[in-house]
Amino acid sequence: MHNANQYVSQFANIPDFLKDVKYIILFYVLGDFLTTAQALNYGFEENNFLAMVFQNYGVESLLVLKAFFLFIVYWNYRILRESDSKWTDLLWVVSRKSIAIVGLFLVVNNLMVIFMECSLLQVIHTMTF
Repeated sequence: MHNANQYVSQFANIPDFLKDVKYIILFYVLGDFLTTAQALNYGFEENNFLAMVFQNYGVESLLVLKAFFLFIVYWNYRILRESDSKWTDLLWVVSRKSIAIVGLFLVVNNLMVIFMECSLLQVIHTMTF
């Protein structure tokens, strides 16, 4: 019985985790998946690894990759919460906000591909040279 309680207690903090990563789920997981699926109608995937995965398994496989990444974020969350270092709160805040910002960037980039037929990276590249 002790092992069962220990197993259940490992997942007791999932509601707190989901509350903390709501913007990661919104932008990095759902937003990027939906806009990538739509943007592929207007061009191609520039990331060679993702292009190969999409070709072999379909664009839906991106959700599996995102779920795996979310599991890694949860693992990181648990390690940081169990640590007694004074830097853990700062590390968690910086890491989750950074991932959410990357997700927002990906969504904006994909929306530009859909509506303007050029990516944000192409615009930045033309402005710098």
